[in-house]
Amino acid sequence: MVQGLDLLTYLTGEPGPDVTCPRVGDAVELRVLSGGRAIGAFSAAGQCLGRLPPAERDAFAELMPEGRLSYPGRISALVPRPRLQGAGRIHIRVSAG
Repeated sequence: MVQGLDLLTYLTGEPGPDVTCPRVGDAVELRVLSGGRAIGAFSAAGQCLGRLPPAERDAFAELMPEGRLSYPGRISALVPRPRLQGAGRIHIRVSAG
């Protein structure tokens, strides 16, 4: 990943009902899944919180060092979805530097 990079992205999908409610500041791990066809975000407890959308996944994958399959990040925001239930959209910040 490029040194000094500060990437802000978001997750698609909703955490499952058995996932502990995420909070701003929680640590996450972005992991390359399915041979690079997906990048998922996992809580410190190993629970899947969602996946990067395709365009974000492709941009992030280009920035990851060759052979690296995960990268740490933090939840930077939980954005409510009007009239929809669930945790809301989860925003993730990944910093390298």
